[in-house]
Amino acid sequence: MLIHDGKEWIHGNPGTIEITIFLITIQSHQLEFTLSSINKLNPNYPVLVNVIMNVAPTNRAYNQMRERCKTPYFIQLDEDMELQEDAIQICMNQIEKSSRAHKTFLHTFKLIDTDLGVGNPPIIDCLKLYNNQIMQKYPTYNNGETAVSSVDYFWHIPILNDGYLMNTTSIIIGNHGKHRSDYDIFLRYCKIAKSLLDPSIKTNSGHICKLLAPLHSDVYSISELFWIILNKFQKMVPEQYSNLEEQLSPIISILNSYIKTGRLLLYNIQNRQHIQLTNPNNLQILWAEISIKKILCIVAILCVISGNYEYSFDKYPIKIYEYFMEIVQL
Repeated sequence: MLIHDGKEWIHGNPGTIEITIFLITIQSHQLEFTLSSINKLNPNYPVLVNVIMNVAPTNRAYNQMRERCKTPYFIQLDEDMELQEDAIQICMNQIEKSSRAHKTFLHTFKLIDTDLGVGNPPIIDCLKLYNNQIMQKYPTYNNGETAVSSVDYFWHIPILNDGYLMNTTSIIIGNHGKHRSDYDIFLRYCKIAKSLLDPSIKTNSGHICKLLAPLHSDVYSISELFWIILNKFQKMVPEQYSNLEEQLSPIISILNSYIKTGRLLLYNIQNRQHIQLTNPNNLQILWAEISIKKILCIVAILCVISGNYEYSFDKYPIKIYEYFMEIVQL
């Protein structure tokens, strides 16, 4: 199917449509799998599908959902999300059984994510079903004009402060990042690091563990690898990145913060390493022996502290990613 920004169609049998699925995409390779999951939805629960394509920043893309929506509810479906066949039925059941539907602005559902999830199966809070009548009163942060690393957080604060409710379910409704590439996971690490360093965003030990997990994905010294990658990062533009060692201090302090052993084990983090910049004296390394997730996590952190990442697809650090991928593939 050829799609474009604003393309709209009905999936399912004729009937009353209560939900719009907003498919938010920058045309990555994951899009085909998301489209396939939409095409497999139970046709007895018809939905309207609307494409939001190549809209930046992400904050503006999310704001366009409420601007475009004409149905009572809408789903935010990023292109790395895949719905299971009965997803719309599950959503309708939650709406119908809610005793305070008029006050509930959001229902959330779980998605399986083998990289970032917790538990068995590994799940994250991800799929969001919004009450359109309520959301019409609440634009995203700065009406979508500003790039922020946690769009949902800033969007939801005033709604919750006004007394509206959020229904957080434990229902698994699909998959997240099932077909993500190394570049996709790199961007996810960038987003997490950006949020951890933003004092206006409320984070917790789970967010820290999402970076600690890839950093501990092999036994190689995290401290030494930080030094080696930092050294190569600084060589890209020496005059611009000369003080990155000092700028690393806040994020390293966060990564070294106390976390209960039980929480670490949920993310399969064992034998936790204390991180500090350590010159290994020998900067030669066999990249093939190092976990690619570990490498990309460190590169992502350096992109964030050097100002090379914003949560907007037109400001993603793809050239830096490509630079390091060439290095590790030598």
